[in-house]
Amino acid sequence: MATDLFSRLAELPVPPAPAAPRFNAALHQRLNKRLVAGQLADLAVRGFGFAIWNMAHAAGGLLKLTLTGKFEPGPNDGSRPAP
Repeated sequence: MATDLFSRLAELPVPPAPAAPRFNAALHQRLNKRLVAGQLADLAVRGFGFAIWNMAHAAGGLLKLTLTGKFEPGPNDGSRPAP
């Protein structure tokens, strides 16, 4: 079945390729727009979400320190209690 399809496709005429400079310019223009859109979507979803999450974490720690007067180091903040 696949060989029949391949033999039929082999008989079809192939259209000529577009001119190289025009084809490359059009390809780069379309590709660049999609890359920029993808980068902006990634920034909006992951970048801003990550920044908001970390700012909320820092603001929560500041609020906790203000209300309780104690600093309790977390597992990932880089500070270790003195031995």
